[in-house]
Amino acid sequence: MWGTVIAVLGTLAGVALASAAQVRSERRTRREQQRDALSSAVEQVLGALETYRELHWLLIADTRAGDEDTREARATRYRARTEVTRARDRLALLTDDPALTAAADAAVEEAIRLSYISVGRAVDGRFADHVEADLAAGRRSTKEAHNVLRRAATDHVHRRGPRRGRA
Repeated sequence: MWGTVIAVLGTLAGVALASAAQVRSERRTRREQQRDALSSAVEQVLGALETYRELHWLLIADTRAGDEDTREARATRYRARTEVTRARDRLALLTDDPALTAAADAAVEEAIRLSYISVGRAVDGRFADHVEADLAAGRRSTKEAHNVLRRAATDHVHRRGPRRGRA
């Protein structure tokens, strides 16, 4: 009789151990899938921001050269801005990390703020001094916001706390 009880207990323990291992494996797989989806979403935000900024700086270069903005170029910039919003929304659906969402919001705001710089006409390939200063500041702030977002995403994806000593 004791042999049967021990055999049954051994079988139950084996089933419990196998079930626990399966649950743990499924959780690990789910975490990896979530991390991959989040990484992809951040890549989309960063890529959409890069495209949007590239189109903005092409507009600035064209304006410096005296070229007029075209309807097609505006439509392309508007589509790029829509892609920024779409990518940001996807990221928001995948995470509730306030550091990551704040960094994404800041990067989006800085990039879109570029379009609010009124450049006027260029003379000999240059804008007024205050416009040139605003453009330089915009370039710096968008790059920094982009880097902050990338670092926040790296910290989140690799489950680290914020990095110390980095701006």
